[in-house]
Amino acid sequence: MKRLVFAIGMTALLGVTMPGCKKFLNTESPTKESGASFWQTRTDAEKYTNNLYSEMADILLTNSFFLAAEFRCGFYRQSPLSITYWPSRYYYNYLIYNDLKSLMKEVTWNEYFHFNTIPEWGPYFKVIQSSAILLDRIGDIPDAEITQTDKRRYKAEAVWVRNFVYFLMVRLYGDVPYYTKPYFNEIIGRTKFTDVLNACIADMAKYKDDLPWQYPDPKMKAVRPTRGTALALMMHMNMWNAGFDEANKDKYYKAAADLGRELMEQNGGAHRLLTVSEFRQLFRGGTQEGLFELTQNVNYGEVRALGYQYLNDNVLEHGKGSGYSYVNYVGKHLEKLYPLGVSDKRKDLWFDANTMYKEGNLAEFRKFAANTGSNVAFDGNLIVFRYADAILLASEANAELGNTAEAIRLLNLIRARAETAAYAGDNPTDLKDAIYFERAKELMGEGHAYYDLVRTHRILSSNYCTAPISQSAFLRGAWTWPVTESALVNNPLMRLNEYWR
Repeated sequence: MKRLVFAIGMTALLGVTMPGCKKFLNTESPTKESGASFWQTRTDAEKYTNNLYSEMADILLTNSFFLAAEFRCGFYRQSPLSITYWPSRYYYNYLIYNDLKSLMKEVTWNEYFHFNTIPEWGPYFKVIQSSAILLDRIGDIPDAEITQTDKRRYKAEAVWVRNFVYFLMVRLYGDVPYYTKPYFNEIIGRTKFTDVLNACIADMAKYKDDLPWQYPDPKMKAVRPTRGTALALMMHMNMWNAGFDEANKDKYYKAAADLGRELMEQNGGAHRLLTVSEFRQLFRGGTQEGLFELTQNVNYGEVRALGYQYLNDNVLEHGKGSGYSYVNYVGKHLEKLYPLGVSDKRKDLWFDANTMYKEGNLAEFRKFAANTGSNVAFDGNLIVFRYADAILLASEANAELGNTAEAIRLLNLIRARAETAAYAGDNPTDLKDAIYFERAKELMGEGHAYYDLVRTHRILSSNYCTAPISQSAFLRGAWTWPVTESALVNNPLMRLNEYWR
């Protein structure tokens, strides 16, 4: 899906706004009447759906989501030369030490972290509302234009997008307003985030089987949700709730384990782990390992502000080897992940052996370097979910349930692909740590690190992060992203995140 396909903006496509909803969400709310002449053909449905994904991509690739998820409380240090020559880059330390109050005062970087959006979650609700309209209106298209099977698929896509966006919001903000109606203009407050995710899980369960395992058109591989994509999202939502709903955690772990089994046993060859020799293809996009990804192509001008290209410019090899990295991994942390003398093909592919364990301006992380078209532009897809991620979630869920043999089997699928030693321990705590650190290695740089820290509560310990959060701060929401006071405008039911007030 090239950017040219997305040229029609959602605002122009959907028409006028409803003032009441604009006050509540501060987003454009399309009216049913404005689309009365639109829902006539299959082309209309596809155009609308493509624009829906475009709006979602703009959220993920122009705000803090992936950048913050890698640096926040992570094992990074700012390079000495960057402190001297690029003092404005100090915001990395604000993320590393979870000092978001100071970050909010950095006017230069406000636009990247959406502190100046009123409120910050407006764009998310625009997508949620648009997905609800797709769900509501797809049935208006005559059966002669589009089959009932495809109508059910479009509905399932709309539900997937809605639930995915809620999942993103929950991980950022915690409790969020929850609604599913397409033409909503009531004032509501925030819903407990575990309840939001439970509603999303139930919602997705009704529609997941209406998504295909794969599409006939290879251009749609991994960029439009499949049944595998739905299963991966449901696994993530269950694992997130397991970390916050202690009384029901086993229910969530069992659900995640069962969903993982469905994904691995029923996909009919739609998904597999790439081999090490194929791994460079992953970030080009459209592989059998990809479950959902966002397209970028520098030849079509698809270069957004944040994502892998930003990591590549600032963390990896600034100036493609001719300059210096702004920040780099803490050497002792890498020694823990990749012990000296232990073979691992990921270490060979992603790091410079001469600088890997040394901290300094020349330390590089090359995971995405092969897809870099310039100093900043990353010419490849941004992977949101992939098969290895789901396998490791299933391994973690099984370990938490005490299904040790299955947890180890799944863990070793990933280790075997990396051509590193199989895990052979028998201590339950050590196994859970091994799975956690395997995710840290396998998914490094892909936007999971901070959220894995939070949902497993490892963020409370310095064994796993640079700046641990205290138990009391965690309970007051120090793991969330701030919601600024603009969210209170015209909404007496709204409240801010307690820790950041």
